[in-house]
Amino acid sequence: MRNHLNSRPFPICLVALLFPAVLVAQDPPVAAPQAGETTPRAQTPLPPPKKSTVPDYPDPRTLTIGAFFWLTLPAPQPNLIGGEAATGYSTLDGLGKQHPTSEGLDISYPITRTGELHLEAFEAKGDGTQIAPAATTLFSTGYNKGDFLSTQYQIQGAKLYLDDLLHPFKFPVEKFRLKSLWEVQYVGIQTTIDAPLKTTSTSTGTVVSNAVSGTRQVVLPTFGIAAEYALRPHVLLRAAATGFGIPHHADLWDAEGTVSWRRSKTWEVKAGYKIMYFKSSPKRDEYNTDTLSGVFVGLRYHF
Repeated sequence: MRNHLNSRPFPICLVALLFPAVLVAQDPPVAAPQAGETTPRAQTPLPPPKKSTVPDYPDPRTLTIGAFFWLTLPAPQPNLIGGEAATGYSTLDGLGKQHPTSEGLDISYPITRTGELHLEAFEAKGDGTQIAPAATTLFSTGYNKGDFLSTQYQIQGAKLYLDDLLHPFKFPVEKFRLKSLWEVQYVGIQTTIDAPLKTTSTSTGTVVSNAVSGTRQVVLPTFGIAAEYALRPHVLLRAAATGFGIPHHADLWDAEGTVSWRRSKTWEVKAGYKIMYFKSSPKRDEYNTDTLSGVFVGLRYHF
């Protein structure tokens, strides 16, 4: 009986010792303010920074569709030159003067805060006549020296490219800025040659046409840079150049200088000078070279 009574004080003392510790762990005491100090107040969170009211670009960037007219110079080009696979003389220079106007289409859409995706396409045509300066074989058809030749050609070009802000990389954009250009370009030329005054017939008397046509194409990635200067909030000066070539294969480069004026939020007038050179692969029987250049004017609509 005595042992039973003596065993009770131990758990009671243990609880008495642990109870203050539990209270301290649950609610730590706050130090009393010293003399001359005020009671600390809870800090209020800072308000989020206000978004800048200045736009990234002077004019809104939206889906844009436009058309332009390229007043190409009437140079006596393109040239048809014998390639590495030719078995004889296969050259005819100056296929004809280009028609005064070439039509084009321009579409752009902003895909990032700094970059716009562009699609540009055009078509140019030309024709001419000449006397064959030498016996030549063109697209597997032979022509004699002195033959009267009629020539026609059609050039189609297109390029898809990313126009991305390069320097200075800040917003709002500076008046003067550089942009990188990452492109894929296509140029195709179809040539038709005929000797309308020359009569050729088979042994059975069937008249054989002397007209022949051939197509040469260039598909290359091109890389370049563009410099822009905002002369005024709605007037932009721009100069751009791109190019790429593979030795002993195809070459392609182009350049332009433009000035554009945003008439309102929707309409934009654009004008400038454009030049483009291409050479198809000389690995074939014949290959083409040409340089197109001239002033252009265009109208764009911003949705």
